[in-house]
Amino acid sequence: MKSMRIAYFSTEYPPLVYGGLGVYADNISRSLVALGQKVTVFSWGSKESPRHEMLVGVDVFREMPLAMRDGMEIFLSPQTLRWGQGLDYLLNLFSYNQLALDHLKEEDRFDLLVSHDWLALPGGMAARREGTPLIYHVHGLETGRSSNPNPQIVALEHKGLEVADLVITVSEAMKRELAGQGISEDKIRVCYHGVDCEFFDPEKVDRESLVALRERYGFDEDDIVILFVGRLEPVKGIRELFSALPSVQSEYNRVKLLVLGVGSLDGWAKVEAERQGNITLVTDFVDAEEKRLHYALADLCVFPSLYEPFGIVALEAAAMGKAAVVGAAGTSGLAEIVKNPAEDEPTGVHVNARDPADLAWGINLALEDKERLLSWGKNARKRAQTNFSWQKAAESTLAIYEEAIAFFRKRSEGL
Repeated sequence: MKSMRIAYFSTEYPPLVYGGLGVYADNISRSLVALGQKVTVFSWGSKESPRHEMLVGVDVFREMPLAMRDGMEIFLSPQTLRWGQGLDYLLNLFSYNQLALDHLKEEDRFDLLVSHDWLALPGGMAARREGTPLIYHVHGLETGRSSNPNPQIVALEHKGLEVADLVITVSEAMKRELAGQGISEDKIRVCYHGVDCEFFDPEKVDRESLVALRERYGFDEDDIVILFVGRLEPVKGIRELFSALPSVQSEYNRVKLLVLGVGSLDGWAKVEAERQGNITLVTDFVDAEEKRLHYALADLCVFPSLYEPFGIVALEAAAMGKAAVVGAAGTSGLAEIVKNPAEDEPTGVHVNARDPADLAWGINLALEDKERLLSWGKNARKRAQTNFSWQKAAESTLAIYEEAIAFFRKRSEGL
């Protein structure tokens, strides 16, 4: 396999990882290096992180944006000025893209550039004009993430879809959403994320640490622990989960809900958790070891996203041998990770997470047979090991990268 020089524009990369995008960029870049590829990541930096380092074989540049707000505001349209406090982020984002583009030009020529989400499109589209083929890797869309989509972000995403040589997305559900927006399916490739089943392995959990964690939260041995991991945002279905909980606890009074995450609903979640009781809210930073321990503590995982193009947390839970109840209505990669009870070797339950009653039904169904729940968890780990390795994801991704380069060359030569 020929070695390529691949450049990533990604606003998330360790140590700045806020969600699935950062987890993906970290793991896929390292997996591509393991396949003999040369990967350079141009990411957003912080004062605490090195500006340039080799990280597990990946060449990482971290940009420190400084927006020229005073000079730029004069030229901005009323529509852009309506970003309000978000205007600082927008201008910093343009600064990041420009700095990354400058660094890109200083390095040796790259064979391919990949822009991860709309945040990295300005730099990617500019690099393409200079003769570098571009892949737009869509991890989600503004119309799905927001109940009040920003039309400027929507327009930028659409332009990226038009300009890019190929589009990679994370699930068949996301491919259907893109096709529904008028993008030719011939241009879209689906490549699932992976999970490190060697790290997320229930056998590697320290039992004493697990007992200590249970004691820290005050859970008894016969308590049933339901785990939610994710950002505390409306799109993740946390409000619907809290609404469904009383119906679950009326059937299973030993149920305790453990919530790991931060987000705009922090304040609401704290008040609601105190009001309902039997909800433990953890908004502190949880590292990978601690997260693994929390999965091990759980009897069942619940990811009730209203919109979820993929859902790496469901893969992590599966690798840890945990069944999951997942939001499967609309655009849901979770429905492609978790297999319903009607399928061979089921791993959990699909629900309409917009309906708290249906969510409660799914949780109650999962909990009604303890042995069956354990068998679903075993099926989940087997499925993760078989279908969702990072090596498999990297091999599939690399084939798409080679296809994009060949396509760009043919188009440049007018063939």
